[in-house]
Amino acid sequence: MHGSRSVRNQVGQLDFERPSHTFGAMAKNSHARSRSKGRAEARQRGRRTSARSKKANASPAVTRVAVAPVPSATWSVANVFGWFALTGVVALLLLDGSINALADRLTAPRTQGAAPVVGGVSHVAAADDEPDAYPVGPGASHDPAAVVGGGSASGATLDAALTNPCLDGSDAPCKRAALDAFFANAKAARNKTLGRALRVSFYGDSVVASDLIPSALRQLMWQEFGNGGPGFVYVVPPHRFCSNEAIKRASSGTWHVHAVSTTLVPDRWFGAGNSSAESQNGGATITVKDGPVHKLKLHYVAQPEGGQAVLRTEHGDVGLVDTKATTKAAMAKSFAVPDGFTNVSLAANGNVRVFGVELENETGAVVDNLGVVSVNAKNFAFNQAAHFASQLADRGADLVVVMIGANEAQWLGPGDQDTKDYQARFAALLAPIKTITPNASCMVVSPTDQAYVVGDGYASRPVMPYLIDAQRNAAKAAGCAFFSTYNWMGGKGSAAQWLKKGYIGSDFQHLSRKGASKLADALFRAIITPTRVR
Repeated sequence: MHGSRSVRNQVGQLDFERPSHTFGAMAKNSHARSRSKGRAEARQRGRRTSARSKKANASPAVTRVAVAPVPSATWSVANVFGWFALTGVVALLLLDGSINALADRLTAPRTQGAAPVVGGVSHVAAADDEPDAYPVGPGASHDPAAVVGGGSASGATLDAALTNPCLDGSDAPCKRAALDAFFANAKAARNKTLGRALRVSFYGDSVVASDLIPSALRQLMWQEFGNGGPGFVYVVPPHRFCSNEAIKRASSGTWHVHAVSTTLVPDRWFGAGNSSAESQNGGATITVKDGPVHKLKLHYVAQPEGGQAVLRTEHGDVGLVDTKATTKAAMAKSFAVPDGFTNVSLAANGNVRVFGVELENETGAVVDNLGVVSVNAKNFAFNQAAHFASQLADRGADLVVVMIGANEAQWLGPGDQDTKDYQARFAALLAPIKTITPNASCMVVSPTDQAYVVGDGYASRPVMPYLIDAQRNAAKAAGCAFFSTYNWMGGKGSAAQWLKKGYIGSDFQHLSRKGASKLADALFRAIITPTRVR
């Protein structure tokens, strides 16, 4: 809001701060010239009739001259550049959502000069008709090695793309690997003995926030285990591009929404979803698109100045959550709705701050979409570590997936100091996540290959192998599995081929629905195939 006021003040100055003498001086001089001219004409013409003489001599005395201000040289040069810069700032604010996201973009180090061409330039043609994804579900092939990345012979098999490190520190045979906890819980969910829905929490940047990848994975998990519901969702999303295709959201009143990559809060409490929303009198409604759910759990902040949150479904009131407390704390309250519901609303009465709400069924599977626009390895760690770890434990995901790096790849070069520090930054963001082990698992998914335009073709960004290695090493140190999307899709130069096939957008960051489905299919096979009984 401060940024908005600053923009309005600048606009006001540009519109109204003209030289104060311009209008008055020019009008005064013009009026004097008119009076002199009138007296000269009167002497030359002589006496006229009384009526015509009065009319002719009166006209110059009442003339008002509207003179446009003469722009100064400063306005034509400096102010034009000022307007240009101001327009750019406003545009970035609208795209990134806050002044913090804008500052992060402006202060991020850039590669000096043009990046070298790695592996030559790829020339692309029109998209082909390759299938969107391979067959999935209980009746599909159980051989993950049969799936080759990107549909290209140059891609790595799933076995080669997935690293599932041994956690017991012993030589083969390994007694406990990174994904073993998830495998065990998935088998229990399949046998209906887990006692709840199988949970996957998917974190990421805008590539994930769009919900194209999580939504495709969610559909596959539902086919395999049953519809467990939408999972953890934001009451009010942290950015307009943060989507969830399993629900429809609406809000009313005033909400102040914060996230690790947009606007920070002093306590740096952002819950399990890296975001919080606060309101004095606002309302929000969530509609579940795919059938009813039977369990509801609200995550909120209890605080001395807390108000009340009233929860309702289409069947009536569910309950009232009093967020007033002597000591500030992150809390959660659960409600069972035996008849099921598809619509739930929250009304704030007084100051209410929430992290999100869980919408689940007793069985099945859920995939949380916890991607936030503009997230990177640095700001992901802005969620206070001890608080984040406690919220992860409360959420109780069986598998936490982290896929970030698309933003960093745009501005980092191989020799940048931030590139050298990248592994340490990534390890810091994984530190709270690794606390979920040994009862749950974590997996890092690398960004895709990224490219830039060179002449009439495209070249792979040279920083990609450095980022991939840093993420792989950090994942291993944290006891997390690692899936190299980069290697699976074909490695260096594969982004151009994916553009050719219609799998990725022209920004080489965001996947098309076709590409997202293909990646989700590969991830599904990597984590689910070992849980099937042969």
